[in-house]
Amino acid sequence: MKSAVRRVAQPVGRFVPGDPRSGYYNDLTVKARELGTPRDALREVVRLTSDRRRLVPVTVAQLGLAAWTLGSSNQEWSMVAADVAERLATLLDPDGRLPYLFDFPHTYPVRAPWSSAMAQGEIVSLLVRVGAETGSEALMDAAALAAGPLLDPESELLTRTPQGLVLQEYPTEPVSHVLNGWIFALWGLYDLGCTGDGPAAASFRSGAETLARRLHLYRTWPGWSRYDLFPHPVVHVASPFYHALHVAQLEAMQCLYPCEEFARHVERWSRTAASAAPSGLAVGRKAMFRGLRPRSGARRALGVTHVAAP
Repeated sequence: MKSAVRRVAQPVGRFVPGDPRSGYYNDLTVKARELGTPRDALREVVRLTSDRRRLVPVTVAQLGLAAWTLGSSNQEWSMVAADVAERLATLLDPDGRLPYLFDFPHTYPVRAPWSSAMAQGEIVSLLVRVGAETGSEALMDAAALAAGPLLDPESELLTRTPQGLVLQEYPTEPVSHVLNGWIFALWGLYDLGCTGDGPAAASFRSGAETLARRLHLYRTWPGWSRYDLFPHPVVHVASPFYHALHVAQLEAMQCLYPCEEFARHVERWSRTAASAAPSGLAVGRKAMFRGLRPRSGARRALGVTHVAAP
């Protein structure tokens, strides 16, 4: 891929609450457009899925969601989305997981094989959309299967807290509580719940309430957001990219599950995202963090990308 992560966070997508077929909650279309044509994107899909040992489920799922969004005005992109959905459905383990088969190469101590709530949620979101549009019962069944690890209270992807259950992007010990990955995972439950799946809908509502009760834990000086709650040597502040992403995600959450706490954080974090001084301070704090938690060369050697690489 030409770029692992955009430096300007993807804005809120265009969607109608309650109708996953109307759009996705974060505009990921750049992830498809940067590849060129639908044919170029399809070649990239083949490359990304050709070696199961190096597969990065989040990268593939987000490319599929981007292609699906572009497919509203271009049938060729719809075909790319359908191809991605079929490939992901085929790759799921019998328990619904699509695990990473390599150690996470920086920031967190995560050993292979490991699963990600973010990846599972985005796979569900893609399968629900493509399955609904194509009338494929197989894809809808695969969506329900992929959601299984997000619904099982005993899953390693869920952590019990005093405020409720939290979905984990990285199954770390101690727990990392990555904010953006949690929200992406919740969206998968929301989408499945819209199909009439009662447990998924109930888990989304419970998760949204837990998110509202825990948002204050992600606040850091001066009115900025934290990337995670992992006990690093220094606070892991969000980069300007991820701070803006948090704002966009909470804007979407406010549409899906109206909540005063979401609106309050959108207002507060939007102000600091638009201000040069807090942004500059965040960049400096992030640089200090990276000095203590450097990215290893292993990630580059693997040639993998991950939208949520902190």
